[in-house]
Amino acid sequence: MHPEWQRIANEFIQATSYRLGDLEKGWAARYDFSERPPTYLQYEEAFVRIPLGEPDFPSSGDSADLWELLQNRRSKRNFLPQPLSLNELNLLLWGTQGITADMGDYQLRTTPSAGALYPIETFLLINHVEGLEKGLYHLDVKNWCLEGLKKQDVSEVAYQLTEEQEMTRRAAVNFVWTAKVDRTRHKYNERAYRYIWWDSGHTAQNLHLAANALGLGVSTIGHWMDHDMNEFLGIDGTEHLSVLMASVGKIAGGHWLEERRPK
Repeated sequence: MHPEWQRIANEFIQATSYRLGDLEKGWAARYDFSERPPTYLQYEEAFVRIPLGEPDFPSSGDSADLWELLQNRRSKRNFLPQPLSLNELNLLLWGTQGITADMGDYQLRTTPSAGALYPIETFLLINHVEGLEKGLYHLDVKNWCLEGLKKQDVSEVAYQLTEEQEMTRRAAVNFVWTAKVDRTRHKYNERAYRYIWWDSGHTAQNLHLAANALGLGVSTIGHWMDHDMNEFLGIDGTEHLSVLMASVGKIAGGHWLEERRPK
């Protein structure tokens, strides 16, 4: 590691570390949700809005048992040139960002988030999804719809911005998770810069579980060109920045029903 990078990383850890007596007791519990930054991001200029509605959930016999799923969870990236159905994409999105309860001042989702602040946003580079044009989309969580932002073949964009990782060009969809830092920083100050990474990890793990339960291949990506990706998404890279990626697609022999069916 370059000495300057190591110095910066160490300074970050120290600057966001706590000691006993540093904080006023119970300050986080007294947070006023009515004064928080906006929880939901929406694009009024979207060229299309695709209502997703409630996913068509597989019956219990159509998906893996949780413990079997954990036993067999793998990162798989040998994607077939086959599209995902819109319902499969909807299930993946619900599994990572779906609202599950309304607590009045805030909503709970399928993934945990520090302080229930949910700084993570979901952008999608759609290559092969039935009923959707190729392009860049954003998940409007509040209205549970996809907002179309750019109509173009994004497979080459994903390929170039991940330094030519072939799975991104072959994937049916590439997830790009971003963080709206102020949502978390408004409550947790400097500690927010740790929490956003933990939140993105929770989200990515849920994608792995949901995709594997559907018999789909999924692999998270830690290597991408941050500055170029932020520019492509139209975000500033400071207050709103890309934090993690993942590729998803169909794989050979992936469907749980096919694997479990008697020979």
